[in-house]
Amino acid sequence: MPTYEQLTELSRLRDPSTLLFGARSGAPAAGERGRREAVEHWAFLAGRDGYTVTPLDTDSGHGAATYCGDVNVDGLVYQVHRGPRRRILQTWMDSEGDWQAQFVLDDAIWAVPVPPQPEPTDCRWCADGPPDTLRMADSGLVEGIFSVWVAEHPDGTGRGIVIQQDPDDDEPNVVCFEPAHAVAEAGLRGWALSDNELALQFTQDAASDVDVLDSDGWLRFQLAVKPAARRDLRAGLEKIRKLPT
Repeated sequence: MPTYEQLTELSRLRDPSTLLFGARSGAPAAGERGRREAVEHWAFLAGRDGYTVTPLDTDSGHGAATYCGDVNVDGLVYQVHRGPRRRILQTWMDSEGDWQAQFVLDDAIWAVPVPPQPEPTDCRWCADGPPDTLRMADSGLVEGIFSVWVAEHPDGTGRGIVIQQDPDDDEPNVVCFEPAHAVAEAGLRGWALSDNELALQFTQDAASDVDVLDSDGWLRFQLAVKPAARRDLRAGLEKIRKLPT
């Protein structure tokens, strides 16, 4: 592991992605051998300029026509490419004996950084949106707060919605999208309940938290609960007061 002083010294070098080297003269070797030679040549030239370069066995750019392989440069992964990229001046003498010139692209090797992998997410609301079906519903007091809750699995796990209202408080309802996704004050505007469907209408702010596409903020779920649970759900929703207009 490089020390602070070593990294500080390395930081004074140009960014590795700005290094553009001429490829070895002559026709490149074909296939895997040619790609390996390009990686080794870029690593040698970058190392000569002060960088710490290690060729890797990874294959982050597979399929790109110019891609040759991966290298580690001072702790970051870069892809080495070979192709027509370096501008050179081509000169020749015409039939009249006069010199002519034009710019052309010559074969070169260069490196581009491999972006870090995104952080994995375990937020089902973020990844998959709202559940299609709710298989648990109930209502009642939870630590003195009247709550109505629904969830996608019969045991209460998975994606769920909890609507809370303090009976001793004039504040509007609070909607919690679980597990730990979003909380919206005055998030519920209205609801509709039938034997096999629950429809909740959210405010604009709450709807944006869960990407509700309906222009009026309605989100509809299939409801697969027992009649007693459906009755508790209806009774609970009817107790939720102060729905904003």
